[in-house]
Amino acid sequence: MSEQTMINKLEKGRAEFAYNCVSDAKKFRSNNGNVEKVLNEFLETIRNNIGKNADVDEKQKLLERFDQIFKEPDKYIVKENFANLEDDIKKALEKYSKFLENYRSYARKIPTMILTNGLGQTVAFVSSKSEKETAYKLLYTQITEYIKSSCTSRITMPQEKNDLVEWVISCNSTEYRYITSEVLAFLNWLRRLAEGLIEK
Repeated sequence: MSEQTMINKLEKGRAEFAYNCVSDAKKFRSNNGNVEKVLNEFLETIRNNIGKNADVDEKQKLLERFDQIFKEPDKYIVKENFANLEDDIKKALEKYSKFLENYRSYARKIPTMILTNGLGQTVAFVSSKSEKETAYKLLYTQITEYIKSSCTSRITMPQEKNDLVEWVISCNSTEYRYITSEVLAFLNWLRRLAEGLIEK
């Protein structure tokens, strides 16, 4: 295999992985178990706030409507579809919209943070923010899953490792540089696709 073919294959793998990440965020579904877990936790948090002040029958109807809408939530944030929804459902979709806005924004910021502060400090920051902010948590999980995948060129995180921060800071300087270049190459695709696929 020629060097150019190898480079094209790696870039295609990164692009596909990044596309799937952005698509997962928009659809609120994933084939990756760890990513699906993050999305389901956020969805359950939103779902628990539906119909708090409603009677049992009304709450059940709202929850059924919520489940129906969140099978394809990106269709309902369009103004024509949004206007006819119940207030609780509108609030849930506003949280979804804010999540996408944050996801897009953080996907743009993280590469700059890596270049300014280094990979170790950046992933530690993202990890600490992921406790309170779902978009950071999803990005952290997606970066971890990417670095564990076969899409990487020179270094892959061992499957038995679960904590990206711990693994990154335990590597030697050569491995650290490889990891940094891999993560930046992936985030470059993720940023482009998030900007293109997630509307403001």
